[in-house]
Amino acid sequence: MSRSLPWKQVAVTAAVAGVVGWRVHFSALRDAFRNLNAGSLLLAGLCLLVLLSVRVYKWHRLMDEGLGNVCLRRSLRSILGGFTLVLLTPGRLGEMGRWLFVPKNERFQVAALNLLDRLFDLWALLTLTAASLFFLIPRPIAIFGVGVWLAFLPLVAGLPLFLAHLAKLLKRPRHSLGLVAEAGVVLARVQAPRYAVLALCSIWVELASFFFLLRAFHPVGFITALATYPYIVMAGALPVSFSGLGVREGAAALLLAPYAIPAAIAIDAALLWFVLTTLLPAAMG
Repeated sequence: MSRSLPWKQVAVTAAVAGVVGWRVHFSALRDAFRNLNAGSLLLAGLCLLVLLSVRVYKWHRLMDEGLGNVCLRRSLRSILGGFTLVLLTPGRLGEMGRWLFVPKNERFQVAALNLLDRLFDLWALLTLTAASLFFLIPRPIAIFGVGVWLAFLPLVAGLPLFLAHLAKLLKRPRHSLGLVAEAGVVLARVQAPRYAVLALCSIWVELASFFFLLRAFHPVGFITALATYPYIVMAGALPVSFSGLGVREGAAALLLAPYAIPAAIAIDAALLWFVLTTLLPAAMG
């Protein structure tokens, strides 16, 4: 079963990429790059540098606060190593593998911090999704969605303590009792508000980078990016193809079509976003 799983991801990646290639000619994808707006592309690049800096800082602070006295090189090695694993795993599951790049005696604690970090990022993405509802559905329903988001704020504020308590309740073999206890201690040290704010900063800078990438190909408004970007990210995170390749680009073409953005431009913007936000950090890793 486990041996056949990679072949399924390869098949889905190839199938989706094939459909996209069939619907959009390569010449159209190539021609879209010829008229790139250099100013917007430069702004997108600057946003992506800020994004990487914020993500590295957040992860380094999280490791330092949880483990204590962690040098920047160790934090960089683990987070960039996670980007490298993204290329080899379905969706963005590789980012959960940062623990592989730390000493063995710290892997359980780092895995717990990694989970916490990704949950903060998920909450930030849901925050962006809640904001997008005002441009997609009737206002009363959007307000209700924001109300649901507000109801979960106490859980987000207590997320480290909640995970630490959950670790104590989990059934585990006796030889792992010490590791679970250490992970609980590490999680209890984390100050949630700081990392929630950093996760929000990260997702909004990420949105800005995607907006400028779109503008580099085609004049669009910020609302277009806000109304589509969260769902493009969710599609790319589905564990059905390697790195979300093909699925993310197909979702971009479908979601941006109602805003009069040609499929070739949507696919090019999604591909370039993937290269700059994942492929380059993965190469560094």
